[in-house]
Amino acid sequence: MESLLFIVLLLGFLFMGFPVAFALGLVGFVIASMAGIFNPIIITHIMYSQGIDSFPLLAVPFFILAGGLMEEGGISQRLIDLAQFVVGRIRGGLAQVAVVTGMFFGGITGSAIADAAAVGSVLIPAMKKKNYDPAFSAALAAAAGAVGPIIPPSIPMIIYAVIANTSVASLFLGGIVPGALYGLILMVYSYLYARRRNYPTETVPLTFHNFITVSKRGIFPLLMPVIIVGGIFSGVFTATESAVVAVVYSFIVARFIYHEVTWRNLPKILASTARSTASIMYIIGFATFLGWVITSEQIPQKVAEAIFSLSGTPWIIISMLNGLMLVLGCFIDPVSILILICPIALPIIKQIGMDPVHFGVILTVNISIGALYPPVGELLFVTSRIGKVSYYDISKAIMPMVILLIGLLFLVSLVPDTVLYLPRLFAPGN
Repeated sequence: MESLLFIVLLLGFLFMGFPVAFALGLVGFVIASMAGIFNPIIITHIMYSQGIDSFPLLAVPFFILAGGLMEEGGISQRLIDLAQFVVGRIRGGLAQVAVVTGMFFGGITGSAIADAAAVGSVLIPAMKKKNYDPAFSAALAAAAGAVGPIIPPSIPMIIYAVIANTSVASLFLGGIVPGALYGLILMVYSYLYARRRNYPTETVPLTFHNFITVSKRGIFPLLMPVIIVGGIFSGVFTATESAVVAVVYSFIVARFIYHEVTWRNLPKILASTARSTASIMYIIGFATFLGWVITSEQIPQKVAEAIFSLSGTPWIIISMLNGLMLVLGCFIDPVSILILICPIALPIIKQIGMDPVHFGVILTVNISIGALYPPVGELLFVTSRIGKVSYYDISKAIMPMVILLIGLLFLVSLVPDTVLYLPRLFAPGN
């Protein structure tokens, strides 16, 4: 009964237009009141002590700030120039550039919305000038931006590591192969689409001078994920401390090397970081409270029993969990899905013997895909505004990409080595 009420109330509040954080909180209030465990003092204590008051979560605002500094520091055109030199000669050159640039940004910001906006604001107008279909251009920019949470550093992976009490370092390593496969799928699709539409290649002279020029312009942003991941695995700093290192590095590059960020820019960047952090922390706080309520009412155990009554086969259970997360992706934003699904799914994956690092990457791939399809599809709203295309048109254009990416999701889910090979090789103790 509680499980059904939980689903009905959550979907009802979302359809009524409530912000996600408040919808989660209201569902928790209703269920807690009906169960007789409603207590305002306990609620605020849980939201703070079990949710927001976490040392690893300090990495979230610092990585957001690092991404903001890099974006304000003029890295967009530098990374696009580098990507164009590397893949511009492939059929549909600008489409290939959009994908590779999205992957570059994924290793810098870890935020899908920031990546989609950065890629889309430059490349959607450029693609439209070359007579690319506007809906395809906007959809591809959204899909390219969605890889951000998969490639390290990743804000959703940090949040998951806190909830599941697992290694951030291993999660970062586990996201590398799926992130690369994600980009490869989009590049192949773009190539085939461009061939059918006869889109042009980009004529960039393949000279040593050009190579040196674009490398010098793009090398500093690309070094940031190398420094972060290398520093973590060499033991120089922890995953949380790496976020502070990222801020210092970003500031030095943007202020003293590129000279794009001035002291006057800093208040705007800090204010934007504060707003983004506050919205995430609101969701974490309310979702933590809701997680406590549904755990107290043993809803995860009841869901697990229902799933195991249908099948005890691990790959079928994983497929059902993926289906649940893909359905939730239609209605709920990525961070909320991550926090909401963990109390339900973690007991299930423990029973079937799945590595929590493997599940964390699966969950991250799920929420990345969930940001790409209606009715929520938050990245579609971002790039449709940039490209001035209707939500209906961009939704049609994104669906072939979503179907291919769901295929990747099930590959990653059913072949654990796609995730676990690198963590076992480089971080066996984590």
